[in-house]
Amino acid sequence: MAPMKPAAGGEEAAGDGATWQETPVSTVASGPAPADSTRLLGHILRLISIVLTLVATIVMGVAKETVLVEVTADYTLEGQAKSTYNSSYVYFIIVNTLACVYSAVSGGVSFVNQNSSGMEVPLSISDILITVLLFTGNASATAIHIVAEKGNGHFGWAKICNLTSKFCDHVTAAIVLSTVAAVAYALILVLSVIRLHKN
Repeated sequence: MAPMKPAAGGEEAAGDGATWQETPVSTVASGPAPADSTRLLGHILRLISIVLTLVATIVMGVAKETVLVEVTADYTLEGQAKSTYNSSYVYFIIVNTLACVYSAVSGGVSFVNQNSSGMEVPLSISDILITVLLFTGNASATAIHIVAEKGNGHFGWAKICNLTSKFCDHVTAAIVLSTVAAVAYALILVLSVIRLHKN
């Protein structure tokens, strides 16, 4: 019930003292609910993934170095590196490009629908697929990169990183960046599980 106060002018009631009148009670509108910390962290991780996968794609794409070997005039370590590159590193570039585009799209969808839980399950399933692709792409590139560093006598693959250090440094940097992006997506999955559990 609204509080009462005596009427202005000191008027007295006929039976029992002062006359009372209602005074409006001001109501303060409640502010917006604080943002879900897990959702905010998920947005940050997606933004990090966009940057990391984009840079990893560029670094791997520009990885190139030519070193002529004295064995034959037309034999180049660039050719050997390119052969390795085309068989495995292209998959790495495709995966990181897809992950970069997906991160941008899913980040926008997640931000627009942050007050709705209807997109949680579809996004989580898509996040799982991208996480798996990133880890497989990194594993493939890492395996070939190890061969480039150590060689493989059974297949006649010579070591090339001792001569094409610039090329191998680019590949190493790209793999590290993409691996961090994959870990970021693993954390996004953990946050998604936490939100689904709360709902």
